[in-house]
Amino acid sequence: VSSDEAVAAFECFQSLTRSIRNARAEYNVEPGKKISAIIVASGMIKEEIEKEVKSLVSLARLDPEKVAVYESGSDEAKAATADDSVQLVVQDGLEAFLPLSGLIDPDKERKRLTKQQEKLQVEIKKLSGRLQSKGFVDKAPVPVVDKAKAELAELEAQASMVQKSLEALP
Repeated sequence: VSSDEAVAAFECFQSLTRSIRNARAEYNVEPGKKISAIIVASGMIKEEIEKEVKSLVSLARLDPEKVAVYESGSDEAKAATADDSVQLVVQDGLEAFLPLSGLIDPDKERKRLTKQQEKLQVEIKKLSGRLQSKGFVDKAPVPVVDKAKAELAELEAQASMVQKSLEALP
């Protein structure tokens, strides 16, 4: 194996690990919880990941009993990825599938998101009330008003994301 190939394989492995960790963070998976993963790769990438599966299990906090590596396009890969799962396209020829059932507890996540949504609504109401107040808009310096408008837009964007997450829950 040339050094260029080794570097490429390592970068691929790094990207896969980073993608799985980012998905864990995005779905608020408890730090100590081990999750299952299906890795679909082709050719040399598949071989390298198979060699390093123990490292991947450790670095991405995966359940060693529930990690599988399949060849892209194979029948096993198609069957294994048919479930309801999060698809991570790491790069051309490398994907990871994380089954949703193992990632989150839908009831806990719904409660957490609802609480977050209520908190955001209170902040949005407070800030939009301040912006609708003639006294604030007329007397406050322009940069302060602009900052409040930007904060409001940010809060509304966050509320929209939370709403989408709630709708996506099973």
